[in-house]
Amino acid sequence: MSPKTGVLGRLRALRVPALVGVMALLVTACSSSNGDNEPDSAPGEAGAEIVVGVGVINPDLDAFSATSPPRSYYTYPVWSLLTRVDTTDEGAEIVPGVAESWTRVDDLTWDFKLRPDLKFPNGEPVDVAAVIYSTEFMLDPKNESGVRGKLSIIKTVTAVGDDTVRMTMDVPEAILPRLLGAMPIVPPKMHQEMGAKAFNVAPIGTGAFMVEKFVPGQELVLVPNPNSAHGEPKPAKITFKVIAEDAARVAALRSGDVDIISKVPIDAINSLQSNNMKIYDAVEPRTYTLDLYTENGPLNDKRVRQAIAMSLDLDGLVQGVMGGKGLVGEGQLAPQFMSGYCEEVKRWPFDLAAANQLMTEAGVSGLKLKFQTSQGFILNDSLLAQAIGDMIGKLDAVDSVEIVPMEFSNYLDVYYNRTPRADIFAWGMSSSPFVDASVQLERLVSDYTPHNIEYANPQYDEWFTKLRSAEEGTPERQQAACELSKIFREDVPQVAVMTLPDIWASGPNIQEFKVDQAGNPAWELITRSRG
Repeated sequence: MSPKTGVLGRLRALRVPALVGVMALLVTACSSSNGDNEPDSAPGEAGAEIVVGVGVINPDLDAFSATSPPRSYYTYPVWSLLTRVDTTDEGAEIVPGVAESWTRVDDLTWDFKLRPDLKFPNGEPVDVAAVIYSTEFMLDPKNESGVRGKLSIIKTVTAVGDDTVRMTMDVPEAILPRLLGAMPIVPPKMHQEMGAKAFNVAPIGTGAFMVEKFVPGQELVLVPNPNSAHGEPKPAKITFKVIAEDAARVAALRSGDVDIISKVPIDAINSLQSNNMKIYDAVEPRTYTLDLYTENGPLNDKRVRQAIAMSLDLDGLVQGVMGGKGLVGEGQLAPQFMSGYCEEVKRWPFDLAAANQLMTEAGVSGLKLKFQTSQGFILNDSLLAQAIGDMIGKLDAVDSVEIVPMEFSNYLDVYYNRTPRADIFAWGMSSSPFVDASVQLERLVSDYTPHNIEYANPQYDEWFTKLRSAEEGTPERQQAACELSKIFREDVPQVAVMTLPDIWASGPNIQEFKVDQAGNPAWELITRSRG
């Protein structure tokens, strides 16, 4: 068991001022090069070659696998998507992608009219055949598409004339156009000839950029795509380089080896600002969760899971580990700023005595728990895991909490249930790019594909069906979201620890760098000033 002081006690000195206003999700520079804390007022010059230091790059560029950062940093600028969710301003607007418009025919049917004359860089048309092929590929279980978990309700996809695709569903889904903002469209002939695995390391699409070079897990180089459906990007080249260690990324920015870095460590913020570096500070729609395995073992008893929830000082984690940045989890997956957040649901109180009593009632003792965590995927992920392990280790029934840091590809294997999951698994559950609570809530439905933690509650499933069929902004939809969050809070299949901060930094001459509400930088806008 960890010493009483623990990691959290050692981190108290790292606190920095908390975010001013949780709705400031569209982020521009919060500290300019002259230190006056004003956003950039004038654009720089286009045509710059930008180098970005990141903690991880996925093993491939498969947009079918997942929709959230960091994968979306690299895939969405390249791939074609059926619709797009524009989150560069407050709110989330559904805008044309491959589809230029859409119509709800009835509760189970949607029509999507495609943009004319779009072509992939290899000359194949972005047409009805491409949309049908891509959708059927996504729906085929053997392809193990992560996007299928959100879109498996699609029953058929057919052509209606030369320019329209019709999708029919098993159950009503009021926000299907929003969800299709994660639906990749691929060139059928090239995709079939190469095979998905080869295509995913050299994908083509109608995004603003195309891949010039990709070394999985190490480096990605993007250049402007002459077949872009979204106009010409301002940078001449963007190179992403993996620098896994936080301190090494910061050093690379200071030395000028890179122009921008992700996942800025909290204790580096003040020193970077004092050296005229710019800090970009956001709260992203990603909830840091602890998955508590429920199929068998000691965590099968919800009293044990409730006790773990009550052993965690969530305010202490946000203040001590994250320097006051991020938002404390309130017993539900939806962050406070997102549609579907329920004011009635509150977190479990931090109460070690009550937690110990629950463990006694459950009849458990001598627990030796394993806790799997990423390294560099989530800001301060290793420190968070250590601090949380210390807290859980203070329960009388817990003998030890073994922290298991994981290399990123192995970590993803656990998430997708390709390798065994430990008692506790830390994950950043994102609603990107959709920015709607239903995306996170759906992952605990018993037939969700892929289902990660084997949680099942028929009442939860019933309420999710009601949520899915209710129109956005209606009392019926909000009631369903609240009922789901109440069940989640009681059953504790996961602990919603916090809504994560997302902190970037750049050199003083980088201009027009923005991070949208979905947590994705607008790479196509970046310019560089002279000097």
